[in-house]
Amino acid sequence: MALPYESVINGLIGLGSEWITDKDKQIEFAYKMRELNFKIAESLLRTQTVPWVDATVKIIYALVALMRPIGTALMTAFGLYAHYKQIQIDPAVHAAIDGAFPAWGVSRHMNKKKEQEEQTKRERIKSNIPEYE
Repeated sequence: MALPYESVINGLIGLGSEWITDKDKQIEFAYKMRELNFKIAESLLRTQTVPWVDATVKIIYALVALMRPIGTALMTAFGLYAHYKQIQIDPAVHAAIDGAFPAWGVSRHMNKKKEQEEQTKRERIKSNIPEYE
């Protein structure tokens, strides 16, 4: 789920990785930017308007997260249907259509693995930052 301002945050993280030479500071900067991103998204979700508008926005957020798996499943289903009905499709396109859903599964696995690594880095950063009162 990419929010409109998220590319700006990602750009700032990229600039921070170029300008900040210390790896621990880079990780801390990226963590703070992701935290800011989360706070903005959370404040958007908590904003109160008319109840039906809130419900519509929350449903759209949920549907955006489901578009990729549902879309790839439909593509693979069409590929199977084309095989079954013997619809002629270019072999390269057919391979892409047939592999859409399995490729999404691999992508999802890799994304989860990357998120776990980032969580481990965040926990390491939190444990090394001294508490100031």
